[in-house]
Amino acid sequence: MSYLVQLRSFLDVYRAGSISKAANRLGISQPAVSSHVHSLESLTGCVLFTRRSHGVTPTAEADELAKQIGHNLDAIETKLTLMRDRRKRITGVVTIIGPAELLWAKAAKLFSPVIRNELRFKLLTGDRAKIYSSLNEGISQIAITTSQPDTQKYGFKIIGKEKLIIVASATMAADFKGKTITAELLESFPLIAYDEQLPLIRDVFKKIFGIATDMQPSITVPDLRIIERMLREHSGWTVMPEYLCQEEIDAGRIVKINITEKMPENEIYLVWNESALRQPSVMFVKEHIIRISDTGIFKNS
Repeated sequence: MSYLVQLRSFLDVYRAGSISKAANRLGISQPAVSSHVHSLESLTGCVLFTRRSHGVTPTAEADELAKQIGHNLDAIETKLTLMRDRRKRITGVVTIIGPAELLWAKAAKLFSPVIRNELRFKLLTGDRAKIYSSLNEGISQIAITTSQPDTQKYGFKIIGKEKLIIVASATMAADFKGKTITAELLESFPLIAYDEQLPLIRDVFKKIFGIATDMQPSITVPDLRIIERMLREHSGWTVMPEYLCQEEIDAGRIVKINITEKMPENEIYLVWNESALRQPSVMFVKEHIIRISDTGIFKNS
C-alpha cells in the first residue's frame, strides 16, 4: 500500500479528531481508516492517537508528524487535482457555509458568474461554532468567516476585511451631535446587540476606549440585518460592518457616529477542508472565490 494513502488518512484523522469523521470526509470506511493509521503506527513504531469514547486525541508524535508532512501532502494533492481538472468537466454540488449577513451581502456577486447547469451550490448559514462544526463533520467543504481558523486543521486564505462602525438611529444620532464620543456616553443609550456576549461591541470598546464593557443590551437579536432594520425604525445604536448598512447611511435612514480613532477591522477568511480539494468542483470553487476576491468584492466600502 502506498504510504501516501496512509498519510492522508492519518492527516484527516488528526484534523477531524475522529476516525468516523475522517472516513466521512475521505469517502471510505472507518475500518479502512483505522487500518491505515495502524499501519502507519507499525511503520513508525509510535502511537499516534489515544482513543477516546468520542474521537481520538493526537500524541506528541502525531503533532510532530502532522507539522512535518501536512503542507507538503496538501501541496501534492492540490497539484494533482489541478492537473486532473483540465481533463474533466466541473460537476456536482459544493456546500459552502458562512454568517447569514455576509452571504446575504455578497453571495449573489460571488456565485452568479459560475452558476452552471452541472455545477450547483448549497449555501448554509451559522455562527462560528456551527461553521467549524460543519467543516469538521464534512457537511460543508468551504466556509467564509471572520473567525480565525485553526492552522493545523484547515487550509485558509485571507480574502478581505470588514470595517466596523458605530451606527445609531437618526433620532438618537441627534443626541450625539456636538459631543465627544466616550464609553460613558455610549453606555448611557439603549444598545441593540447580536447577543449578550457583545461581539463587535467589545472589540470597539477595547480598541477605541481601552476598556472592557459590562453594559447590558436593551435588545438582543442574532441577525445584524434585523438590527439594521431596527435602527432604521428609530431604535438604539450598535456596532456592525460598514458594508451591511452603507446604503441606509447614504439614504440618511441611519447615522454613522464618527470618532477620531481608527475603528477595528475584521479579516475575512476563506476556509476549506484540505481533503475536500480532491473533488475538482471544490477546487474550482475555491480558486474562483480567491480570484474574485482579488477584484475587491470583500474590500471595505
